[in-house]
Amino acid sequence: MSVLGVSMVLATACDADAVKEAPSLRSGEVDVEPETLDSALTGSSRWQLIQQVRALIAENDIAPLELPPPVSDELFELGEALFYDKILSGNMDVSCSTCHHPRLGSTDHLTMNRGIRGVGIGPSRVGAVVGGRTTQPLWNLHKLQTGLTVDHKVPLNPDGYVIPLAGPFIPFDWQDDAFDPDMLVAAGQAMMPEVTDQEMLGFPNENDFTTACALDNPPFNFVVCAWGMMMDRLGAIPEYVDMFEAAYPGVAFEDMHFAYAGNAIAAYEFRAFFSNDTPWDRFVGRYDPDTGSLIPPDNNALTNSQLTGARHFLDEDRGNCTSCHAGNAFSDEDFHKTLAPQFGPGDTVPGGDGPGGLDDFGRMRISGDPADKYAWRTPPLRNVMYTGPWGRQSHYNDIKDFIRHYADPEDALLDYDITDSVDEVAMHSQFLENRAAIIAEGVDPILADVDVSGWWTVDYLVAFLGSLSDDAGPDFSHLIPLTVPSGLPVDR
Repeated sequence: MSVLGVSMVLATACDADAVKEAPSLRSGEVDVEPETLDSALTGSSRWQLIQQVRALIAENDIAPLELPPPVSDELFELGEALFYDKILSGNMDVSCSTCHHPRLGSTDHLTMNRGIRGVGIGPSRVGAVVGGRTTQPLWNLHKLQTGLTVDHKVPLNPDGYVIPLAGPFIPFDWQDDAFDPDMLVAAGQAMMPEVTDQEMLGFPNENDFTTACALDNPPFNFVVCAWGMMMDRLGAIPEYVDMFEAAYPGVAFEDMHFAYAGNAIAAYEFRAFFSNDTPWDRFVGRYDPDTGSLIPPDNNALTNSQLTGARHFLDEDRGNCTSCHAGNAFSDEDFHKTLAPQFGPGDTVPGGDGPGGLDDFGRMRISGDPADKYAWRTPPLRNVMYTGPWGRQSHYNDIKDFIRHYADPEDALLDYDITDSVDEVAMHSQFLENRAAIIAEGVDPILADVDVSGWWTVDYLVAFLGSLSDDAGPDFSHLIPLTVPSGLPVDR
């Protein structure tokens, strides 16, 4: 009899009572489609599957997801206003939410971000300057404390200071003044798009920021100048002055700098984009965000197919996905070479890599270590079903194709066809034919022990990933305020 003792039963059209008596949950592949398993597996066989998954949860040290650090309502409200207000962009045409939009799962559903000069959001955004990388989601940032972005472009140094692009762009005394110790990396990251030309800043002589602030090299003085002008803009709006002083009691607005704004945006992101209301969290147990009390685990929270996917994902003798997607954030925050394809224009800060600047060397850009070439941080998986396309560069419109990449990463790279995998026709011409170079740098040996083969395995893994998705989604537009203090339009 095949795995779970059900496929032979189904093949011979035995009745449901026989299925209920299915005795076997031995290791191996599952050759029953998820829809059938969900309706057929009951009684002791389902209980056996539940116990296997609970044992794997313990083995992987997975606990209920911790609540983010508390923030005051005043700080949250300031961060909310700043997150949605286009006043922070040089041309006043883009906000943080334009790319990290709640209606689109805190991202933009595009292969590469679309910044200044555009109209609209997500796939309907037109006229915008194209960036070099995919917009990354913002879920549960309190779990990513060592650095942000796929190459840790915004890392924390050993002394506890944020050093974007490996430089002291954000003065350390500013960080001491304004950054919450529990939100350091997120606060630092929140300050960088505003001084990135394609994302929010604009290009030389395009607006008052880029005209008045002299572009030096390295541009440390430039970014401080631009941040200062942003505070001047905010200070000209009485409502913002009141909000800043309410959020930071005892500090006068005239004594503040832009790190106070970055910290407020991080506070908003921590609370607004916290997600633990998922089937998986109810199965594991979850903390009530309002009371902090632990809600006990619920054995009925997951379907049979979600349980089967979880078992394959967590078990080192099956899928071994937790060799990288570890813990309750499902990321080890480490860097791995996965042989993902590359299409231009490469990262745009401070410029792309390789011939023509169309390549992207990944972690090596920050570390400077040739061994890190084409290595990327393991992405967290919370709400992953809401944040497609999938892959480090949004390589696949179908998450199943993305998972199949790990069956044989080298073959997947060699066989990759951007015209089949990416709907955005404009991106097809951007494919960079550097497959041989990527393969020459090697693949992480750990992937040799990752297995996504077998009957229906990919479908079960997708079912599990679906269980990591918040019940409030995929449209989180309830988070969007009607107005912002500047009076500028809010992207809806």
